[in-house]
Amino acid sequence: MSQSFIELGPGLSDFFEFEELIRYNHERIRSVVALHTTLEKTPKTSILVIMNPTKQGHFQGIYSTFESLPYPYPDSNKRFDLIRGWAENYQLPFLEFETKAMHHFHEQALFYNYLIGVLRLQRQLPPL
Repeated sequence: MSQSFIELGPGLSDFFEFEELIRYNHERIRSVVALHTTLEKTPKTSILVIMNPTKQGHFQGIYSTFESLPYPYPDSNKRFDLIRGWAENYQLPFLEFETKAMHHFHEQALFYNYLIGVLRLQRQLPPL
């Protein structure tokens, strides 16, 4: 099975694309995941929308925006609250994990492989 990150930008219009993805594809979504980089001077949060695999082609898309939200603890922020609310509206699992930041990896592909490993360990992606 091929698992691929489909990266959206950090802008507000990209952020609201997540709302549309959740609204129109909520039956295909496995989970919504917040990845926190808490060991950084300025912690950030990434958001992933993990789709269920397609029936044909064995493809699993992971829509993502990396390190584009402020860390929501101890004080939450509007974007984080909106994402969590959208997931709750459709009874989608909303999970949170701590991960390394992107800058720890010399190549984007290595970062993606790291995240796939983390998501497999958390049983959010099926094993190979």
